[in-house]
Amino acid sequence: MSENKLLLAAGATALWVIIGVVLFEVASWASAFELATSGPIFDLTSLVDAWVLVGAVLGVTDVAFLWDMTQ
Repeated sequence: MSENKLLLAAGATALWVIIGVVLFEVASWASAFELATSGPIFDLTSLVDAWVLVGAVLGVTDVAFLWDMTQ
């Protein structure tokens, strides 16, 4: 059971990293082409903030799962 949780946590972390790479690539392209990164519908800053928050939650979850496996 713990191995499945660890695998799920590792998959979620890998997905978080992939989303982060894509998000920062989009930000780089928007900056390179001098496009607006915030507006009434699309706000890149809020997406980055949400991405960081999800990363903090995933980090705590990963540590909890690893802690559980060592017990």
